[in-house]
Amino acid sequence: MESQQLGQAFDLLIKSGLKLNQRRMNLLPVVLKFQFADLTYRTAFLLALLLAVPVLGQEASNIDSFEAATVSLEFPSSDRDYHLVQASRDLQRWVIVGQYPGNGKPAQFKDLRSQLGDTQFYRVVTKSEPFLDGLLDREWKLVALHEADEIIKPKKGRTHSMTLSRDKKVAGRNDCNRYFGSYSMVKGNWLKFGKGFLSTKMLCMPGSLDFKFFNSLHASKGFEVDENKLKIYYGDNAKDWMEFEDKT
Repeated sequence: MESQQLGQAFDLLIKSGLKLNQRRMNLLPVVLKFQFADLTYRTAFLLALLLAVPVLGQEASNIDSFEAATVSLEFPSSDRDYHLVQASRDLQRWVIVGQYPGNGKPAQFKDLRSQLGDTQFYRVVTKSEPFLDGLLDREWKLVALHEADEIIKPKKGRTHSMTLSRDKKVAGRNDCNRYFGSYSMVKGNWLKFGKGFLSTKMLCMPGSLDFKFFNSLHASKGFEVDENKLKIYYGDNAKDWMEFEDKT
């Protein structure tokens, strides 16, 4: 019986999804769906077993791992780092749970399902960069700069925007000018822009945020994506943040 169950789990995982239906009286099913990139079948199967065990035959609200417990995972050795990511079903809201060296040693991470919801995608990305779905190939328009003593908004009719592509390029509008440049990821989820942007040289109207927009981007550190909202933290203490919105 156990061999048959394991075989069924393996077949489901090959199809990039494992659905666990929890049967209990007067309780809805708990569904966990896993999607993986760049993993061997053996690795994917191991991950499915480890994450499936806590939820079978238990009420979701009583599972300790929903709150704070850690889970131990083990992967084959690799020359590259890997990231463990938890994301919402629509792939618009996500959290990088951890970044670990690909040395095959067990990796501990905190289960954040209590913050993101009961139905999640789990991804292990064996790349040198984090999972970027939800950030790339979208036109982000600046809504405001949130600083310690004030909130600074662009004047009506002024647009400050950026689009990050998968080939490490950034382009957009900075008020009356258009610009483009490059970016990279540092320390897991620090968004770092190239030293200089190439830009047209038109003189914008007084009150423009063009210089402040560029300076804030160059001081950027961590970022968060929540559906159509983007925060980019910047400054020495990373307490200031840029608020962007994708209205497409």
